[in-house]
This record gives sequence, C-alpha cells and structure tokens, in this order.
Amino acid sequence: MSAKSVLHLSDGRVQILAYTRFKEMIRLSAKAQLVHESEQEDKINTIFAEQPYISNVYSGDTRKIGIVFEIKDAEIEYFNLGVKPIFREIYTLGAGTLSEKGYVITDSCIGCGKCQRGCPQQCITQGKPYFIRQEHCLHCGNCYENCPVGAIRKRGGK
Repeated sequence: MSAKSVLHLSDGRVQILAYTRFKEMIRLSAKAQLVHESEQEDKINTIFAEQPYISNVYSGDTRKIGIVFEIKDAEIEYFNLGVKPIFREIYTLGAGTLSEKGYVITDSCIGCGKCQRGCPQQCITQGKPYFIRQEHCLHCGNCYENCPVGAIRKRGGK
C-alpha cells in the first residue's frame, strides 16, 4: 500500500483509505469503538503476539502508546482506478450496511444522451431510461449536472 489515511467523522465513524501502486483503493467505513481500559493491555499483548514483526517498530514501553479500538460492523469499498471504466465492488463486515451512493436515471429521461456523452467512464448505456452501471461509476455527478430535464437523482436521498 502506497498511502493510508484515517478520517474521523463527527458521528464516531472512521474511514480508512488504502491505495496500491496499481491504482487500487480500498475504503473501510465503520463505527469505531474504544476497547475498555481494563482490556487495553490484553488486546495490545494479543496484537503483538499475532504480529511479532511490529515489535521492531514499537519496542519496550512504546508499544503502550497506541489505543486499541474495535470495528465490528463496516462497509468496505474496493475500487480499481487503473482500468477504464473503473471497477468497484462493495462488501459488508458483520452487521454493516451498504449505503447507496452515486446517481440513478429516472423515468423522466427523454433519451437525449447528454449524460452518456459527458460520462468520463462511459458507464451509461442507452435505453428508456438510460442506465448507469454502478460498478463503473465515479460518482462525479457530471450526468446529474448536465441532464436538461433533471431526470437524474442522487442515490440514497443525499
């Protein structure tokens, strides 16, 4: 993985992003729960026992600088940005839920094709109405912005 970042959201969720040199991205979105203080040392010992190589990085008392939290329910999104159109799959962990993202073309579509012509991923197919292949969509909103009749709506009501 060439880069990682963690974003802590106001509702207690975290997003962890990981990128590979092959233009793949994995995003984990979940609610993180702090492990109770009485269990912190046991959890840290378990982590170091299962992954002994990290003792080279965190030796002696430095292994206590971390705080252990648990993620039990999550949404995991995989993107391959190295192919065109992109490829995307979404998975859940535990009781995680899938959130609808992106855009959908409604029956108000007049078939003008502006959405299809403006799509950078060519993931919109002709039909009545036109159709967005979600597994290839960037969620850029280009189709939404350019529809002359407002026939495209955001998924998930957001």
